[in-house]
Amino acid sequence: MNHNQTEQIAELKALRLHYRRIEKDDDADVFEFIGPKVPSATDDNPTRFAILCNRHDLRVTVTLPGDYPSQSPPIFEVTAANNCCRPIITSAHEDAIKELLDEQATYMPGMACIQVCLLVLDDLDLASLDLGQPGRCRSIFKVDVVNNSKQFTKSLKNAANGNPCAYYYRTIECQNNAKFSFAVDPWRAVYVICDAPNKREAVDYMKTIRTDGSMDMDMLGKPGRIQLTVIEEFGMKPKAKNVNTSSSSPFQGYEYRTDDDLDKLINPFLATSAGV
Repeated sequence: MNHNQTEQIAELKALRLHYRRIEKDDDADVFEFIGPKVPSATDDNPTRFAILCNRHDLRVTVTLPGDYPSQSPPIFEVTAANNCCRPIITSAHEDAIKELLDEQATYMPGMACIQVCLLVLDDLDLASLDLGQPGRCRSIFKVDVVNNSKQFTKSLKNAANGNPCAYYYRTIECQNNAKFSFAVDPWRAVYVICDAPNKREAVDYMKTIRTDGSMDMDMLGKPGRIQLTVIEEFGMKPKAKNVNTSSSSPFQGYEYRTDDDLDKLINPFLATSAGV
């Protein structure tokens, strides 16, 4: 048996004893061992247990990685216990409480820390949790060619209607071709990200983008619609950052030169990172 296993067994014994002592208290939290036992645990089937927090209708499942505590922190999963007589716990509450538990674990790297982390539940006030902004929706689309970038950005800003919106573009350096004779600072491979406060505004935004007859100028210099490809549309995590959070303006453009540059700019805003 290695040192990590010895530490895990000792911590589990301490936790069992703690919850056995308080089990007769009103609304006492309950310890539930899920298994397997530490000596039998594997990377694919690690030791797990749960704490039922009756006061807040919460179930906190704790997973012990094989290299906990020396190398890895415990893994917390927070879910509602679905007791209809208790407060309603939303996914935003679950995420916020998990964030609190994870934060506590970072203060004790390499140490057995679960019992200390769980102290968060003792003074938990659901009303004071930072739930972020639930309900926001993000739209991401691509325009292959923009003939008149001045017209495009003006129309894009009007469509965003004050909501956070970012666009990423590559310039077209050679404009000697006849098809660019009416172009004004043309762009190619333009990616646009816009965050709406709710699904209805996101739908209205995309409808405006698709139907606006003056989003861009055509090859003859006349107002026209754009041809776009939707990349992603999704509900955002309550605490996901809006685009342009670090900017003084909610509407901002960024030039990129390579695909690697683009990946670094937009990957943090894709559904894999920011989606519910």
